[in-house]
Amino acid sequence: MEQIKILFFALASFFGIEDGRIASEKTTITIYPQNKEIEIIQEGLFTVIQTKKDSTLVLEQWNKILDVKRKNTAWSKELNNFPVKSFNLKTINNVIQPHLTLNYIKEKDLEALGIWYSEEKNEFSINNIPRDNIKTGDGKLKGNYWVFNAKNTITFTIEPFLQMPEDYKKLRRPLKELLQTENKH
Repeated sequence: MEQIKILFFALASFFGIEDGRIASEKTTITIYPQNKEIEIIQEGLFTVIQTKKDSTLVLEQWNKILDVKRKNTAWSKELNNFPVKSFNLKTINNVIQPHLTLNYIKEKDLEALGIWYSEEKNEFSINNIPRDNIKTGDGKLKGNYWVFNAKNTITFTIEPFLQMPEDYKKLRRPLKELLQTENKH
């Protein structure tokens, strides 16, 4: 089994944008097996800025993401097995929060996201990577895997940047702050 895809917390990766510079502090993933739908909500968008060039690159990526939202095009090839995809940017408490919804046909389609399905046991599972800080009340940790009953709605969160190196923490900048500085929002 592969680990959870970076797709979940690197916003640009949903849209096939290479070297994505916008990440989320926390991502909540909910799978609705009855509807064959997965919802991904990103919170606390941020970037790491070392140079003015980094700022420019992040703003270019943000504009590409806004174009995708306006035109509803250019999804990552990894998401080709998801026939229905939606992307919305919500503002909650004055903070931008991406909401993505993907519909799948077969449970096996979720493997593109690092979510595995056992038809024999009717269970979903994901690798437990300690640095990803996965939390859930819906699954059980069995060895190196979180295991979930596929009959029920499943929710888990990922917070992979809690133990970010100090050097990067100093360079971390909320996306909202960058956009306000550049008057791009």
